[in-house]
Amino acid sequence: MTSTETNPPATLDWPESGIARITLSRGETHNTITTELLASLESLLSEVEAAQARVLILTGSGKTFCGGAHIRYFTDPASPLHSNPLGIRSYVHRILDVFARLRNGPFVTVAAIGGHALGGGCELALACDFRLMSRDARIGLTETTLGAVAGGGGVQLLSRIVGRAKALEFILPGEQWTAEAACSIGLVTAIHVQTELPDASLSFARRFLRCSPIAIAETKRALYRCEAATAEEADRIALDAVAAVASGPEWQEGMSAFTDKRSPSFRREAP
Repeated sequence: MTSTETNPPATLDWPESGIARITLSRGETHNTITTELLASLESLLSEVEAAQARVLILTGSGKTFCGGAHIRYFTDPASPLHSNPLGIRSYVHRILDVFARLRNGPFVTVAAIGGHALGGGCELALACDFRLMSRDARIGLTETTLGAVAGGGGVQLLSRIVGRAKALEFILPGEQWTAEAACSIGLVTAIHVQTELPDASLSFARRFLRCSPIAIAETKRALYRCEAATAEEADRIALDAVAAVASGPEWQEGMSAFTDKRSPSFRREAP
């Protein structure tokens, strides 16, 4: 068996009383969002909720915080998601459901981004209340370079965090941003040296232990509910966009280019 078959995709520990930490533990395969990872996160989040955690830290292993969607689902002809826009929509819908539990949880959530957080990995970080980042890591919504749409939270949440103008600058070119650049637009709260990030995230988490858990939960819930669009409405729009691009040639070209390790060609001939 390979290590990814024997190791769980995510683990839970409690570095301090009231502070839970979930670690994506398949760094050798870039902690991509497999169905196994989603199931593991669902189970671990239930444990965190049942234990009435005050703060949850979410982090990764290896050189990647989270590498985003499991691209083989889209490129492997044997995959049930290959050339299946409705199946892809259902896959992204499940991602949204799991990520929503971070956003809607009654505890503070902190993404400790020690490695690259790209595509769905960036969206996982967006689902958290706060983001701390190591200086050498990169973050970005790279879906447009693959002919895809950041429907797992990117188009729904980014503008609420950084504003529409910066969100467009961040998401449309599909580029990777440095920690400093992400911090400059308010996407990241603080930057730390890689080796100091675990202790820094714990120190940050301790700030909330002095506060009322109920007050934290209700304040967080009210703040998110007061935003302009409901999460359900925004998710529906994003899911429709995902299905629309997944049924077109640019999705196929982007995924094929990724598999072939070449630059995709999205040129369109004039009518």
